[in-house]
Amino acid sequence: MFDAELSQSSASISAAYLHSILPALAQHYGLDLALLLRNAGLAQEQLIQPDVLVPLFQAGMVFAQILQATGDHGLGLVAGSLVQPRSYQVLGYAVLSSANLGEAVDRLIRYEKLVGKLGSTVLQCKDDRCRLQWHCPWQGDWTRYLKEAAITGWVTYARTLLPATITPLRVCFDHPRLIPQSRYDAVFQCPVLLEQDWCGVEFPADFLALPLHSADPGLRALMDAQAQQLLQDFDGTTNLVNEVRACIAELLPNGEPTLEQVAQRLGLVPRTLQDRLKNSGMAFKDVLETVRKALVLHYLQDARWALIDVAFLLGFSEQSAFSRAFRRWFGESPQAWRKRLG
Repeated sequence: MFDAELSQSSASISAAYLHSILPALAQHYGLDLALLLRNAGLAQEQLIQPDVLVPLFQAGMVFAQILQATGDHGLGLVAGSLVQPRSYQVLGYAVLSSANLGEAVDRLIRYEKLVGKLGSTVLQCKDDRCRLQWHCPWQGDWTRYLKEAAITGWVTYARTLLPATITPLRVCFDHPRLIPQSRYDAVFQCPVLLEQDWCGVEFPADFLALPLHSADPGLRALMDAQAQQLLQDFDGTTNLVNEVRACIAELLPNGEPTLEQVAQRLGLVPRTLQDRLKNSGMAFKDVLETVRKALVLHYLQDARWALIDVAFLLGFSEQSAFSRAFRRWFGESPQAWRKRLG
């Protein structure tokens, strides 16, 4: 489902978002959430840490399993329909407390990367209409699920803040239709167009002045202050671990990366990188291990890769070292894991 190149990017999604939707999503499809997480190299304990960003590559492995098990190309619509204010943490509560829809959209655009490095939102208004567009920086068939989850999440959340009679003029996606039109109609309750040149929601410009049911000046000031602080910390601490993960994933096929190599790529002094990782609650060797644990499950699911090839792709100098590490991580040999997966 996901391109391997994504493992070498710092793309991420908040643990809070995953924690808020995955239990309901697994229940909706009748799947074992613990098994889905284990097969993606994730632990449930990771998802209860609200300030943690999970690599999108790793989160995508969970959704890929759901898609494989169900064949439901409407997965993005289902996921987006499950969002709640807590799904977006500080961003969600900042939007919730806004005086009107215009303020809410402004906060969405300003603070969206706090939910992860996924894409970017732009508001364009002309004459009596506005378009809230979401730009996804990646290519590939899998992006349809990401786009549909994002746009559905907007509409689902907006409905909790505005009168029930308020609906968009239209919703647009740039990918082809794979599910019946009736499923889009049921979710958005407005015209939905596929294979357009943009993704997002179009609505009357005067909607921006609509007051929100949940407007709260006191909460708004508090959330703005917290969001601003989180934005200041984002690149230096919050997202640093994902930047390091991306560098490690890129370097692994050439052997086990060192702290010095990664620091050089990030333009940092090794001691500075070490200290910043420590402030994030991680050590370099821990980040290296989490990257290997995530990537190995992806590689083992592809029968084209022999175990010796997987070992070298993960930066191990020999297969025996890889096998020992795998047994330490998962309690069984890579051969047994691959056989059990079928």
